[in-house]
Amino acid sequence: MIYLSEGLTCIRTKLLVAFLFLLTSHQVLAAEIDFTRHLSLYPASYTKKAAEQQSVSEVRFFGVPGDARLIVSSPGNVVNATIQLNGVELIGTSNLARTEQVEVPVTLVDNNVMTVSLDTTVVHPFSIRVKQIADIELHVQSRIHFNTNVSDFPAAREFYGMLGFETLTGFPDTNTQAMARAIGVETPTDYDGAQGADAGGYLLHGELIGVNGFKGGMIDLIEFTVPRNDDPPYSKLNHLGMVSATMATTNIETDYEYMIEQGVQFLSSPTTRSDGTVFAVFTDLDGSFYELVGVDGDDDETETTHITSLSDLNINVSDFERSRAWYQMFGYDVTNKLPTTESMEVAKAIGFEQEIELDGALLTHNADGSTIKLVQWITPYDPEPAYPLPVNHFGLHRTAFTSTDIEADVATLKAQGVEFVSPITPCCSGPDSSSSIVAFYDPDGTIVELTEQPFLAQMLFPIFLWVRDTFL
Repeated sequence: MIYLSEGLTCIRTKLLVAFLFLLTSHQVLAAEIDFTRHLSLYPASYTKKAAEQQSVSEVRFFGVPGDARLIVSSPGNVVNATIQLNGVELIGTSNLARTEQVEVPVTLVDNNVMTVSLDTTVVHPFSIRVKQIADIELHVQSRIHFNTNVSDFPAAREFYGMLGFETLTGFPDTNTQAMARAIGVETPTDYDGAQGADAGGYLLHGELIGVNGFKGGMIDLIEFTVPRNDDPPYSKLNHLGMVSATMATTNIETDYEYMIEQGVQFLSSPTTRSDGTVFAVFTDLDGSFYELVGVDGDDDETETTHITSLSDLNINVSDFERSRAWYQMFGYDVTNKLPTTESMEVAKAIGFEQEIELDGALLTHNADGSTIKLVQWITPYDPEPAYPLPVNHFGLHRTAFTSTDIEADVATLKAQGVEFVSPITPCCSGPDSSSSIVAFYDPDGTIVELTEQPFLAQMLFPIFLWVRDTFL
């Protein structure tokens, strides 16, 4: 009995700790974020043509009423321009000579108008950025999953199963028209309702799959039937948007050989980056990119691979400074800057025959430890925008975060100018669902979701995180 008593005492202690974790995890911490409200780039080719035409450009942008800063930068030390904001001249050419950067305090309104006039033919490239600090409070607890759309679910499920992924849960193949609109589907569609739920909604099949149970991360694997989009995934790793995800393995060489034997297509054999990371990029059956990365850990025998988790979600952006601040709202902070250049061997290993130049970093979530790799490609740069709506394009299309107060978070995001796809919508079993979902755009048009789980799930999730991090 003494052993039982000691065991019960231990359990009570652990439950108490879990309860305390539950209480503290729901505290909302404010983050001071330095947003980029507007960014304009004026390359030399543009400024020369505009100056010759004595042209004036006008741009409009969102702001929160209050203090901000206008920052003009030029590597040539001279900018021949006059800049007005909301009818007030802020900078003339005399202000901009002999300095690489000028910063001017400004006051923003909800809808701002900036005019830029180039008044001589002596031209230099320059940029204009408007920044504004805001205190943000969101209730985001974790990244739940990211979505990969496929053309043939049974074949894709077999492919990911060969990598070691297991089914964690399923979800309804059909839903309400409101839920269809929440993921960007124009309703009514030609779905006839024969397989349940609302006619005019979507028809799909999918599962949440993962490695090492829930603790290894989840992929929302989906094949859309209605509406169908057979466009291929991004063809290069420098495309704007959610371009790839990373799978961590404790034996990359063995897994590479095993996957080659299974017919998996790789861009190259395992290669070493300048930071010592060994990686190899491969594609799934539809051409979606994944990166296999070697990590330390037990090299146990396995019937599939040694993949232990999904780690970095790789998102390409047009301006790292702007996107870094935007994702900071959701609890992600920079933990490691990425090398700005890599060897030609690394460039070829990710599909390029030229030198690459990047501005990026690894961001880590301050609650669940999930990671995002934000990358601005300097060379080679692809300006093609991210996948448009609806979210049925083959490839990695969206990611989802869980919130404990979705209504408050949506109000906060709207106050910061975030554009939403639809109102908050009941999910995922009809209008009486206890969960909610809402989708919106990051600064480059990549789709992000917030979900709010039932009260019980909100209580259990922090306990799960504590158990995972303490015992698993």
